[in-house]
Amino acid sequence: MIPPKPQLHSETNPLHSGPTIIAFATQKGGMGKTTLSVLVASWLHYRRGIKVALLDVDGSQLSVYNQRLRESEQMDEDTAARLDEQDIEPYPILSGNPSDVPSLLNQLAADVQLVLIDMPGNIDVEGYDTAISKLDYLLVPMETSEYSVTTGFNYLTAIKQINLLPTGRCRVVWNKYKPSRDGELADQLEERFAQYGFQALKSRIPQRDSYQDATNRSTLFAMPVAYLRNSGLKDLFTEIETLLSNHQANEPEQA
Repeated sequence: MIPPKPQLHSETNPLHSGPTIIAFATQKGGMGKTTLSVLVASWLHYRRGIKVALLDVDGSQLSVYNQRLRESEQMDEDTAARLDEQDIEPYPILSGNPSDVPSLLNQLAADVQLVLIDMPGNIDVEGYDTAISKLDYLLVPMETSEYSVTTGFNYLTAIKQINLLPTGRCRVVWNKYKPSRDGELADQLEERFAQYGFQALKSRIPQRDSYQDATNRSTLFAMPVAYLRNSGLKDLFTEIETLLSNHQANEPEQA
């Protein structure tokens, strides 16, 4: 059963105003940061009624922004009818570079509750620090392979060392996860991460080629419910909602 939508409006939670800002980000390519951003944005916006916006500031690619353009240009009568039936305006996708994040945030409607930022894969890009400093949560996708873990841990350590974001706002996300192979190792790695102050989300996302299908990774519609079975994504969506609720009730840990 899908849990009830959290109360996210600032008028009901006076301790926090403005949207919660989250980014899936890392320096290693192929970790699924953009895919996860779109899947989360579309599910929470279209299925859960949370007002979402997405900022695509991966200026060298703008893959999400360009995807929305393609989806709009290729829209046929059936797609237009589905949009009318859905009766929810598509969430806005704004594009730019990391240094543009403050101005892009100012362009959003006042009722936006969640902002997802698609970041570049290089921490040395101009304005990266500006974008990261605006986050409430940084979610770092990793696989359990040695190279992925080393790259992800070095990324988190760099964020910590140059004081871009408190460790309490950072989370590891196991992606492309195989329970039979990775379970024990992921548990051990989480214990090691905890020694440095880094937490992991409880949800672990298995490898699924179907997540890349246009039907599933749409910016205009949520992933079909049938694909959620044993996907780990339902748990992820619920956990993101919990982060939103906790953040609206109380600011994330600053340590």
